[in-house]
Amino acid sequence: MTTKIVFFDLDGTVVDNQTEQVPDSTIQSIKTLQEKGIHVVLATGRSYFLAKSVGELLGVKNFINFSGAYIRLDEKEIYMDPISKRDLDLLVKISNLKGDHLSCFGIEEAFSNGLAKEVALPILKNIDCHEIPNLFSENEVEYMGMCLFLANGKIADYHHISNDLQFYQWGSNIPNAYNIERKGNSKARAIEKVLSYLHINSDEAMAFGDGGNDIEMLQKVGIGIAMGNARDTLKEKADFVTKSVDEDGIEYALKRFNLI
Repeated sequence: MTTKIVFFDLDGTVVDNQTEQVPDSTIQSIKTLQEKGIHVVLATGRSYFLAKSVGELLGVKNFINFSGAYIRLDEKEIYMDPISKRDLDLLVKISNLKGDHLSCFGIEEAFSNGLAKEVALPILKNIDCHEIPNLFSENEVEYMGMCLFLANGKIADYHHISNDLQFYQWGSNIPNAYNIERKGNSKARAIEKVLSYLHINSDEAMAFGDGGNDIEMLQKVGIGIAMGNARDTLKEKADFVTKSVDEDGIEYALKRFNLI
């Protein structure tokens, strides 16, 4: 079937993790897709405000953020699933007691404790990051992603907080780092919502990824493509394995499937 939409993971797929840059070939390839009338969606664990600069570079206005907890299509919010105030407050309380590093991301802002900003998440040094409060205000309901870096505690210390939360590791290279979101959200579930909203069949969709949280996303579409630098577990599930980010992998695959 004709491909009408392509979903791209960001870090390790569109963005080279080593240089933190987007290859010129990727920029041109994605712009060519859009010129041909093919929808492009950036699907990432990042918050919207940490992803929109890449969108601006690519000319893309469609986002899946927080690994599926937030969807924004052409400047319109179509889905939002924030963490509850109770769970936010308990995460802060326990991380303070354990001396772990915690940061909290909303659509346009971030909070962190001092340790998270200085030790665990250097990217926070480059943005206007607020000190995380001990208790969130009643109207603080739009925080959909938390990042937890274990310094002294164990992930088991946090599992009992709520049956409504899901924890997943960033990767083997950062074994003590976890993303925290509302249970049930995923890139795959968000793709279902986007396809339904745009009236596109899953067989008409393609997706690129490199991480463990991209497996379901690649299985949800007609053609799932793993980057050459992807985890082996993802490559095993992919329909096609392209070259690495720094080897113009996105351009290579799109040409392979005659999309550019």
